[in-house]
Amino acid sequence: MNFPFYIAKRYVRSKSSQNAVNVINFITFLVTVIGSAALFVVLSGFAGLKTFSLSFSNTFDPDLKALPASGKFFSITPNQEEQLAQIEDLAFYSKELEEKVYLKHREKGHIAFIKGIDTNYTHVMGMDSMLLYGTWRINSQEAVAGIGITNILGLTINQYQNPLVVLALKP
Repeated sequence: MNFPFYIAKRYVRSKSSQNAVNVINFITFLVTVIGSAALFVVLSGFAGLKTFSLSFSNTFDPDLKALPASGKFFSITPNQEEQLAQIEDLAFYSKELEEKVYLKHREKGHIAFIKGIDTNYTHVMGMDSMLLYGTWRINSQEAVAGIGITNILGLTINQYQNPLVVLALKP
């Protein structure tokens, strides 16, 4: 038997005249164990919440994003697009333009970001699986609004008599 373990076992089980000290030590031990366990549970919960909350933004953020060094946008030549298409491990790529705009619908207004996208966007982002209402169409007359904007402005599907008005500043 291990000698330090033998001594510890002997003093834990021994009767002593300092009974109040033993009770206080035992209560301190329990408080330390319960506090450590509670801290472990709370930190584990927060780690899970971090992963859970990041799963929502991962659907909107691409794995790799190319941004301009200065200014709002940059151009890609047709030759550069051919070179991108020839990369073996690149499944799809999409071009997008994002701008801050003012949205107005029936007496309600809100400042938001609007994205101009190309036809490959659905392949890159998988937006079809995230739609709650309506369908995903890409044309110049229709828009897809997020659930937050929909709730703030009171948007409905196919609202042709009261369309969403988008106001943007000139560049």
